[in-house]
Amino acid sequence: MIRLFKLATRTVGIWLRIVARDLIPLVLFFGTALLLSSCSDEVPSAPEDTFESRLELALGEGFGAASHTKGVSVAVEFPGRPMWTGATGISHGNVLIHPSSVFAAGSITKTFTAITVLRLAEEGHLSLDDSVHTWFPPYPYVDPDITIRQLLSHTSGLSDFVDDPDWFQALYADPTRVWGMEEYLLQTIAPPYFEKGTAWSYSSTGYVLLRMLIEQISGMTVAEAYHQYILEPLDLQDTYVCPGDILPTRWAHGWLDLTGDGFYDDFYVLSPTAFCTAAGGQVYSTAADLARLGVALMKDRTILSDASYAEMTDFYYPVGHDERMVDGYGLGLMVFDPSFTGGYTVWGHGGNAPGYAAGMLYLPDFDAVVGIMDNTEEGEAMNTIIRVFQVIEEESEGS
Repeated sequence: MIRLFKLATRTVGIWLRIVARDLIPLVLFFGTALLLSSCSDEVPSAPEDTFESRLELALGEGFGAASHTKGVSVAVEFPGRPMWTGATGISHGNVLIHPSSVFAAGSITKTFTAITVLRLAEEGHLSLDDSVHTWFPPYPYVDPDITIRQLLSHTSGLSDFVDDPDWFQALYADPTRVWGMEEYLLQTIAPPYFEKGTAWSYSSTGYVLLRMLIEQISGMTVAEAYHQYILEPLDLQDTYVCPGDILPTRWAHGWLDLTGDGFYDDFYVLSPTAFCTAAGGQVYSTAADLARLGVALMKDRTILSDASYAEMTDFYYPVGHDERMVDGYGLGLMVFDPSFTGGYTVWGHGGNAPGYAAGMLYLPDFDAVVGIMDNTEEGEAMNTIIRVFQVIEEESEGS
């Protein structure tokens, strides 16, 4: 799983070896025609200025500000109001994005993993201070004394397979291949970046180990565990886990530059199986379901105990220069760098997957939650979020 908004320019050469085809650029014209017919000379009244209308305007403005947008879906949970949802753009061809469109959530899957591990700890199945050797045999380049807490907080020192320029090639040489998580771990593990507990560095590899741990301790697949501990208790009916669940036909196609020609290609041409199985479960969801998870986790705090939530929000500062979007990191939860959020304090998690970008975001100053999902490689329409934050602030000040 790729980090939020991380440009995948290093993969172009790999994709050239995988897919060689031309893309006819798609040009999408958005327009609204308003026909007014009246027998009187009355001047039509101006549209009502409401919270919802301002969110709609913010969505349109943010979407139009980027040059290569495809589609974006946003959900906002604001105190005292029903959840607002909005969407614009295309999935593919003439198929439009709707609030019910399902996108890959990328590394927001790490939050699902962390919640599940913390729930297992609450039930007494493990301790966050258990060492890796308690549950696993020796693995190359894995210090056996690394703790579960260090895996969750990215302080384990483990390498990150996303930093390997050949990781895409290994997966998509055969996109339909079903990988075992241990098999993929052994193929991609590299020397550690630092001694455990001495620094911070994002490691998707560490979260593969955590998903292996979930399966070993619970006796369930990752998909089954997510359903039992998160999806079913929160009634997230539009969230799916790959492999395990059948994705709906309203799956929004992801777009990225496969050929290096400067135009986006439809990632739907490649199966997600290899990526999903190697990472140990990829979450697909809607903006609304991400917002519902954010409410249960950070706003209403119903999915975890107070003690677990305190552990999750014990943020490590500073995380380091290589994660320019992240200011602090807890256990599967982050504090975003305010310089990239318009100065707003934002907690949650972001994600990238091939052709997608997403955010599950909580604004503690306004007790509001936002879910946002984009179906382009570089999150072309993610700048929508700043305008949405501004509307939330305005509404909070006027309340």
